This record gives sequence, structure tokens and C-alpha cells, in this order.
Amino acid sequence: MKKISFKRAYLIYLAVLAALVIGSVSYVYFLLRQYEASQPERQVWLAVEELAAKAAGGAFLEEYDLPQADPGPYEQGQDIRQAYLALFGDQEDLSVVRAADSLQGDSAAYQVERGGVVLARVGLRAEGPPVTKLAVFTMRDWAVDYVRPELEAHDYTLTVPAAFSVSLNGTPLTAAAEDSGESTYTVSGLYLPPDFSITDETGARAQYTIRDGRVLVDYTHYILTLPPALTVQVNQSDWPGQAQGDGLVRYEIARLDAPDVTISDCYGNTVRYEGGAELPLTSCTITADEGYTVQVDGTPVPEEAVTRTPNPDYQQFAGYVEGLPQLCVYSVAVLEDGAQITVTGGDGEPVALEEGRSAYDLTSSGPGLDQVPAEVSSQIDVLQVAQDWSLFMTNDLAFSRIRGYLIPGSYQYEVAQKYATGVDITFTSRHTLDDPAFTGNTVTNFVWITEDCFSVDISFVKHMRLWYGTPVDDAMNDRFYFVRYDDPEDGADDPAWKLVSMKEILNDGEE
Repeated sequence: MKKISFKRAYLIYLAVLAALVIGSVSYVYFLLRQYEASQPERQVWLAVEELAAKAAGGAFLEEYDLPQADPGPYEQGQDIRQAYLALFGDQEDLSVVRAADSLQGDSAAYQVERGGVVLARVGLRAEGPPVTKLAVFTMRDWAVDYVRPELEAHDYTLTVPAAFSVSLNGTPLTAAAEDSGESTYTVSGLYLPPDFSITDETGARAQYTIRDGRVLVDYTHYILTLPPALTVQVNQSDWPGQAQGDGLVRYEIARLDAPDVTISDCYGNTVRYEGGAELPLTSCTITADEGYTVQVDGTPVPEEAVTRTPNPDYQQFAGYVEGLPQLCVYSVAVLEDGAQITVTGGDGEPVALEEGRSAYDLTSSGPGLDQVPAEVSSQIDVLQVAQDWSLFMTNDLAFSRIRGYLIPGSYQYEVAQKYATGVDITFTSRHTLDDPAFTGNTVTNFVWITEDCFSVDISFVKHMRLWYGTPVDDAMNDRFYFVRYDDPEDGADDPAWKLVSMKEILNDGEE
């Protein structure tokens, strides 16, 4: 017997091994082809091809009963049924979607769609039991059970930022509702896939998909309400905001791309905003007279965050005093949690701020004196002026008796003269003054506004008795404003303190 060499045996082994590998690969390839062909979607696509052939050959309307469809305002001029048949012509634009929860047991249902519109429904039935090969490939034969073309009117809802423009099949749409910076559009009665044009402020056109009557648009929409001292940039450019009545600024950012949004404060802090999360922020507004100092973490609030306006309390006598302090509103906004805000009064003393508040009004919390300084009290009795004014208002003192307290032509003078000569004073009930006529007299919170102007808080109760015996108490609690005035008409250098304005102080401390 001839002995086989090792080399020959090895070559035979390799040949057998190669044959086994080729056979295995061929079997797996055949199995994959068989598995692919057994998928239910394959049968649906075969049904779609048949529908397309019938639509092109004219047999479609003979086999399937399509309803007559009258075009609505957005499909004018179209033959709806012929346009529907043409939708099957380009299968690249068609999609097959399994109906929800439809693959159950021996049946399955699919939707044939184009542009989010269902054109037909295809039902399948199983033929034979499932067969598993190679432990992982489970296959089953399917056959078409029914084909139901669908030509129905559809409704659509679309919500986009209010800054966007929307048209349908070339016709501009008007929003049905607007809320929180977004506009909602609704259209109805469309048989064919709609062509929406959705553009942003730059004219760029948005991509969208349609699912169950909802037009889903891919865009980024941020709405931020921030203190005015913050700066917002989008893609490195300043983004404008809209001032709100509550002293905040509203920023609406609607873009088709994902914008680069940064927010900066006046103290060198910058935060990148990507939606959702709250900003690290310490903010408040502080209203105070000039002379106060407001600092954030030891840094003075910059001028661009300070608004200066004439103090409305001084409006009635601003023409008689030079150098009246303006009203300053400090817009404090720092991109940090728990930033330290400190306020120092004009006298250099710190002012305590109640934690948790968003606004502070320090215009009434100045360093007032408990009594009128001697250099003023020696020239004018402010309590007497206030009581005489009260007597004048109840017709117990003539206008001629108080006019010397006033500046001719000033606001307070005009108010008194108009009252003295008007009809209102005639309605004052007849009465007598009790003895004493005034009780509870207080003169407090003397404040130098300038060296020629001061305010002082005066309160008391005036006691009267009507002619038929009923007692009446008339309380006064006002802030009185006085200016040093020298009448230019009398030719004398004799300045004197004059009453120029009054402001009631309410019971809760607010004015």
C-alpha cells in the first residue's frame, strides 16, 4: 500500500475545510435571503407595486371605489382623485409603517404613507407556523389579506414661534391662537399631502414631519425674562429684548439651528444658556436718592446699571431749588448664587436689606433727625404751619392768614387759592373747635434734601364738634416740604422758609 505524504494529506484537509466553509457561508447567505423575503413588509411592498401599476394603467378606479372629493381652499384647481393616484407613481417617496399594536398572532396591518398622509392600508395573514433556523432566524410566510386605498380629508395642527411665517400650498396662514410667544395654526379638509412652508425671521425654511395630524417642526425656541442689567448674545451678536412692565426684559430666541446663547453681567461673569436649567442669579432693584452707594461683592454697581430720574416727590418745587438729588434705580444682576449686596447711606452708615426681597425702596429710609434743628426752628414753626393749613382746609382760617407761608405762583399756592375761591369750601359743615383743638402733635424725621430744602413728618389730630353736637376728629399725617426762598420782587435780601408741597403718609408706612 502506497503511503500518503503529509503534504498531500494537509492539502486534502484544507480542501475539505474550504468546502465546508463555502457551504456554510452559502447556506447562511441563502438563509438571510430567505429571512428577508419572509418579512411581512416585503408583502406590503409587493401590494404597493401592484397598486402603482393599477393607478398607472387605469384599473385602480375600476377595482377600488374612491369617494368623490371636492377640493378645499388650499387644493383649488386640482382633480383630487387623479392627484391621489399619481402619489403611487414615485415609490421612493412612499413609506410603509406598521400600524400600532397590529402584529398579533396570525395577522398584521400596515399603512402606506406619503408625506405623513395614509394612502392605503394593507392587511396580512400568516401562512403556516413560524420556523426557526440556526436558533436565531425565525421566519414565517405571509400573504396579503386585504388592500384598502384611503382617500379622506385630514386636519392638521402646527405650533411654531410667533416670529415664524407659515404658508400652506403657497397660501399664507393666519394663526388661530397665540400663547407664550408661540402661534398655533389649524387647517382642515385636505385630501393630499400638504406642502407647508415654515420660515424663520431670516427666511430660512424649516424641516418638518407629519404624524397623526400634527406637523412637527424642528427648531430651537428659548424665552428668557431677565433683569435689564444682563446682556444676551446669540451667536456672538447682541440680541434685542422687549421691556416688560415689571422692570424686566423678555428675550425670545427662535432659530432653526441650535444657537450659541450667552448671558453676561456687568461684573465679568458669563453663562452659556442651553435651555431648561435656571441661571445662577442674584438680582434685585434698589431705589434710593443720590448719595447712596450700592456694591456687589465689594464692587460698585456700574453706571450702565443705574437709572437716574428726577424725584417725583420734588416735582412741585423743582423750579425753586438748585441741586435737588435725583432718584437712582440700581438694577443689580450678577450671575452668581448668593452674591453679597451692600448699601451705604449718604451718612456713611450701612443700610440693612431684608433677605429674599426683589425690590427695595430706600427713599423714605434716609437719616432723618428726631427734631427740627435750631437754625430752622428759630426761623419757622413747622408745626404751626401744618396746623394753620389744617384750619384753612376746614374753613377755620382765611386764605390771607396762610398765604405768607407760600410762594406766590407755586403749586401749593395755586392749590390753596383755588380751594379758597372754589365751591368745595362752601360745603364745609358748620362746627366749632374743641379746646384743645390739636392733640398728639409729633414733628419727626427731619431730612435735609439740600442746604435750601428740607422735609419733615408732622402728625396730629384736630378735634371739632358739628353744630348739632356730633364730635369729629380730623387726623393729619403728612410729609411737609419747605424751601428757602427770597422773593425777587420785593428788592430785599430776606430769604425765608416757605411751604411748597405736602404728601400724605399712609398707615402702613408707604407714601
